[in-house]
Amino acid sequence: MKSSLTPSALVIKTCIFSSLLFSTVSYAQESKKDEKSLNELEVITITNQRHHGLENNENYAQGKTTEPDLASWLASVPGANINSNGPVTGIAQYRGLYGDRVSATLDGHALIGAGPNSMDTPLSYSTPLIVESMTVYRGIAPVAAGINTLGGAIDVKMRKAEPSSANKLQVEGDLQIGYRSNNDASTFSSVVNFAKKDLALLAYANIQSGSSMESGDGKIISPTDFEKRQFGGDLRFSDENSTSGISYHYTDTQNSGTPALPMDIEYIFSHRVNIDGDLMLGQWQGQWMLGYLDADHGMTNFAMRANADPEKYRRNNATATTLDFKFAVDREFAFGELSLGIDGYFAEHDSVITNPNNGMFEVVNFNNVEDDRFGLYAQLQQHYGDTVVQVGARLKKAQANAYEISTSMVMMRMQNMANLAKGLRDDFNQADRKISDTNIDIAISSDTKLTDTLSLYAGIGIKNRAPSYQERYLWTPMESTGGLADGNTYIGNINLKSEQASQVDLGLTYQSETAMFAPHIFYQRIDDYIQGTPLGMMDMSAKMMANMMSGDTNPLKFTNVDAELYGMDMNWNVQLNDAMQLSGIVSYVKGERRDIDDFLYRIAPLNGQLTFSYLGEELITNITLVAVSAQNNVALTNEEQTTAGYGLLNLDVQYFINGGLTLRAGVDNLLDREYQNHLGGYNRVKETEIPVMSRLPSEGVSAWAEVTYSF
Repeated sequence: MKSSLTPSALVIKTCIFSSLLFSTVSYAQESKKDEKSLNELEVITITNQRHHGLENNENYAQGKTTEPDLASWLASVPGANINSNGPVTGIAQYRGLYGDRVSATLDGHALIGAGPNSMDTPLSYSTPLIVESMTVYRGIAPVAAGINTLGGAIDVKMRKAEPSSANKLQVEGDLQIGYRSNNDASTFSSVVNFAKKDLALLAYANIQSGSSMESGDGKIISPTDFEKRQFGGDLRFSDENSTSGISYHYTDTQNSGTPALPMDIEYIFSHRVNIDGDLMLGQWQGQWMLGYLDADHGMTNFAMRANADPEKYRRNNATATTLDFKFAVDREFAFGELSLGIDGYFAEHDSVITNPNNGMFEVVNFNNVEDDRFGLYAQLQQHYGDTVVQVGARLKKAQANAYEISTSMVMMRMQNMANLAKGLRDDFNQADRKISDTNIDIAISSDTKLTDTLSLYAGIGIKNRAPSYQERYLWTPMESTGGLADGNTYIGNINLKSEQASQVDLGLTYQSETAMFAPHIFYQRIDDYIQGTPLGMMDMSAKMMANMMSGDTNPLKFTNVDAELYGMDMNWNVQLNDAMQLSGIVSYVKGERRDIDDFLYRIAPLNGQLTFSYLGEELITNITLVAVSAQNNVALTNEEQTTAGYGLLNLDVQYFINGGLTLRAGVDNLLDREYQNHLGGYNRVKETEIPVMSRLPSEGVSAWAEVTYSF
């Protein structure tokens, strides 16, 4: 064990020493800082691997287009990580915060999934080949980035139809096939753009499937099969003064495993329609968008995993509809660049649990839950000599309500359980369930050019998050917890307060012609942080119900507590010569309760990456060492288990065969290391090679290849 941890510790310590030694940063921008906005400076941009997107190598991170989960791209961003409950259910984590604390949008649209356990996360509604780029705001996210930015903000820019000035029809696009050996996974994708003068149409299709993965010691991680299909298109019209478009996106996910959760995906059907445009209103430049999402999600605990008791078969059907909108205007004044906007969404959720072997069994998990959020924001940016300052404020409103629920458990023969179910049902139905929260977010950031190569970033903010509908309206002990995956059942708390975070972020930027170093340190104090806590004397009925239904002796209730998170992260690269480069990232965050002596749940441990790259005209090669420390700072309240550190070696090669044909291949976990990712959750599946409630192992050695033809 000791020898296996040595490479991890060595690389991590090297990364930290480098950050302390150089104490400087930047993001590979070649133009002058005073010509940039803070929105452009304090971001990490991840691009896909299309050939024509690699000409200048300015972007720090790049993601593989054949991966089934777009969230996996975040692994190459300092401070970011992924809570993975299955191969297609990645939940974005940034500096220790995750879920709806992090704003994740597609072209600015807020996507609210149907799954009460976040099996259909916002990033799952896109396919990698149609992504132009993914932007992660570093530090204090600006108020214009989204409604819920307490934990940061991520925006995915989708490929849109591109009009042409030519009178003749122009056709271009990409075709791609991919394969991964470990789980026999395949990808078939295509994107085609048709353009004639001011009108253009983009169409795409993506089909992905895979079998269960195998760990480094040969264990089958079951079920991690997946099957996903996505189709859609974008129609766009452009003239000299405006652009407008309409897009349609369809997602069809079938039989996809989530071994860290009590159920697997049976299906997810979603239809998404967006219309958007920009225009000039006098001297104001305006942007507008309107989106609609209709999602239908089924999940079971018997179709993909062993369940020997037909009486305990469960199917959960969850549906959601979301209408989102945004209108923003910008204008240059003598006192700075002013942005004004109004945005929001109106979401409805339903969830019903049944047993296909018992037509009388029905539990209404959520009934016509309304979760509406909208806000107004103003953001001003101005240059003062070598300093650019951005000040923003957002007024936001969250309104929630839920209809009465019902359950057949009140008719059960077990009188004690029937009485408990009836009491919980009646308490919920008689409560005042209509809630309204009003909050104000403030973000102030500055970037000062100290020398030709060195600059200083500073940011402070006050950010708020109103509780999620699961945290409010989970009326009986269940695991419908937004993907927490800690194995505990929870009940909601209608009277929860909004979280409020006071944030500070400092960073130095060093950028020369041959080197870049970018360390940041951060701290945030969160009052009324929402965390599961043990049930008290007032919740004895729920505690007894949890024990009878699932044997859970540690049921929790969503409660307001106090917390803090602090740490550092850094990215850097050094150009060794015209063709060779060293680059890396390191991330560290510590999350603690302030009201008791405990740590926060599911926090990524200290981790880093070191990459040696050869950048030739036709060949790009990357050798990456990934190092992850042990995580011993675990949440006792959640009965969280510790994990050991590990090191991985990855290799990838990209060869440009000609102007249109690109081959990319590689091997992940080249040494076939057996390890457990701290954010991967616990096994919830019986009768497999992995004991129930033990840490899920991660994928062993896997060779992969992608072939892309651009025309």
